[in-house]
Amino acid sequence: MPTTDTRLSAPVMTGDRRPTPPTPRPPTDLPPYLAGNGGAHVVREASAVSGTVLLTLTGSFGVGTVACLHEALADARHERATHTVLDLARVTSGDSFFLHELLSAHFSHRELLLIGPIPLPLHHLFLRTGTLRLFTVLPDRARVGFA
Repeated sequence: MPTTDTRLSAPVMTGDRRPTPPTPRPPTDLPPYLAGNGGAHVVREASAVSGTVLLTLTGSFGVGTVACLHEALADARHERATHTVLDLARVTSGDSFFLHELLSAHFSHRELLLIGPIPLPLHHLFLRTGTLRLFTVLPDRARVGFA
């Protein structure tokens, strides 16, 4: 019987008409995590480094859109990733709900890395709240091998 899990490929029929078991899709085939109103999304990208989850965030993250980030981070935590890498270069804004998700990830993931360049609105948010010093921030993808 075909599976309904969207993270698995469809069963393949063999010559004797018996389906082969579904195989996991590579991370790049996973659908993006979407905000309900379409204002933000998170894409999981392939990582050549074992145990590393790379998430690229795009859009404005706030009370109505941060659920997609929450879901992506929960999946990374469930996989027990050694490194969770968040590319924030395409984030246009973030509020206290966004900051709450980043802080939760900082304390619940083995190692959380933020890569930029960090947009000015986020940089100001981190400075105003005194949270910038909590995060490991790298200036660009090349620093972590994701050029």
